[in-house]
Amino acid sequence: MLLPAAVFMAGNRPHGGRERLCTGCKSLFLLLVYRLCGALAGPIIVDSHVTAVWGKNVTLKCIIDMNETITQISWEKLVGKYTQTVAVHHPHYGVSFQGKYQGRTTFKNYSFSDATIVINNIDFSDAGEYICKAVTFPLGNAQASTSVTILVEPTVTLTRGQSPLIDGDNETVAAVCTAANGKPAARIHWEGNLGTTESNSISFPNETVTVVSHYKVIPTRFARGRRITCVVQHPALEKEIRYPYMLDIHYEPEVSVTGYDGNWFVGRENVQLKCNADANPSPTEFIWTRLDGQWPDGLSSLNNTLHFTSPLTHNYSGIYVCKVVNAMGQRSDQKNIYILDLPLKQTSSVAVAGAVIGVVLALFIITIFVTVLLTPQKERPAYLDKVIDLPPTHKPPPAKTMPQKENALQVSN
Repeated sequence: MLLPAAVFMAGNRPHGGRERLCTGCKSLFLLLVYRLCGALAGPIIVDSHVTAVWGKNVTLKCIIDMNETITQISWEKLVGKYTQTVAVHHPHYGVSFQGKYQGRTTFKNYSFSDATIVINNIDFSDAGEYICKAVTFPLGNAQASTSVTILVEPTVTLTRGQSPLIDGDNETVAAVCTAANGKPAARIHWEGNLGTTESNSISFPNETVTVVSHYKVIPTRFARGRRITCVVQHPALEKEIRYPYMLDIHYEPEVSVTGYDGNWFVGRENVQLKCNADANPSPTEFIWTRLDGQWPDGLSSLNNTLHFTSPLTHNYSGIYVCKVVNAMGQRSDQKNIYILDLPLKQTSSVAVAGAVIGVVLALFIITIFVTVLLTPQKERPAYLDKVIDLPPTHKPPPAKTMPQKENALQVSN
């Protein structure tokens, strides 16, 4: 308001007054230029956007590259239309931190060229825009802003399905993988290619999300022990989280009786039958019985083995049954035992080896013979069938010439 008044009054002043007025205008112009240059003073280098993980630390960089004298540096947080002081560094009064930032904020370096700060124990309320400001003389303030986004690392768990996996049942949930309270939502996928997946998510007012993924399989005993893996990915994680899970399929026992070689004879000793069972859960009981007669003396069952403790007699011939029981049910297998009077003749190993060698040689000879017969014969070149008159290597002596007269006599006779 003073400047227009001064200009208005200048018309009634003597010449010297005009000079003083022009001098004042120049000073005002230079001040405006200095203010404008202050807004554009040397660069302040910050990261335009920073992500911080809830509950951890974040570093806000602020590098000041200016030749002017710095009288104060500070950090402020933009709250609506106003700013809230976070930290101040003054050359004479030192450093100070305001409000909720006290006790969890520090300057990384106590330097007027580096105003980087570290904020500990990041909370949701720490998200927003932060301004690094440098006050210089005589040009004024310079500043730059950083936007802070808060991420929340999800809590990952892997649990088994609520129902047991039973061989032959319909599609059942085998495992459940949960990434709880993540911001943003975590990504879950499975490895294993044994079934199908189904996922759903739950959002909360604080912008966190819980993702739940179910892995379903059609239970079969052949899938028991196969491995599937839950893989969780999230920007707050340094690396993906991998949780393996082994399928546990329940089924009734699969039973087989072994140990009989067909050559049990009278007097043979130290023989036994073994009851093999593949079951899940493990068998709780092995029960041996005989179908076609009384249980003879000299038999002892221990776990899954039936021991014949006495020399064999014809009384041991019969059908022996092993029944196996587990929590899923019971199954059995049987073996028909026949006791011979005499042992079967054992073929000499030397004779067997000789027979094998003979067969191999015979096959080798037959192979060569067939190969020769099936190999096509090459045609005889035609030029070999022509008779070629070659000059003799020795010329015979010339025949003797008979007198003309003798020849004439021979003709007349």
